[in-house]
Amino acid sequence: MTGQLLVFAGSLAGVAFLVLVSRWLGLGRGARIADEAQACDLADNALCGFSAEHVTLAVDGRAALLCDSQGRIMVLVPHGALFVARLLDRTARALRNGTQLTVTGSDPTFPPTILDLGLEAEAWERRINAPEG
Repeated sequence: MTGQLLVFAGSLAGVAFLVLVSRWLGLGRGARIADEAQACDLADNALCGFSAEHVTLAVDGRAALLCDSQGRIMVLVPHGALFVARLLDRTARALRNGTQLTVTGSDPTFPPTILDLGLEAEAWERRINAPEG
């Protein structure tokens, strides 16, 4: 019985040590977009030639909305330590609640995204919900 307790205590200490080391290294933190330039780079990497004219980062830096000269709108959201980008089509909808914007696209693999855009939420809601033309 004592041997089992020693093995359990050793295992518990090992796990605690690994947790502390991972925190010290900064592992496990959510991905963040540092600035508009990084958002533009991420968008261009996701869709070669996407050159954003309007960029708004979420208040927490965990997402962004971008619009290019052709009126295409892209949303960037974290997926693990990386970012996923999706172009929104004309069926996409945005619903604002204060400074938060819930963006829903037609892609079933891309769930609705909630972004806190601060004062820019209303402008993006109009842009996303605007009729084509």
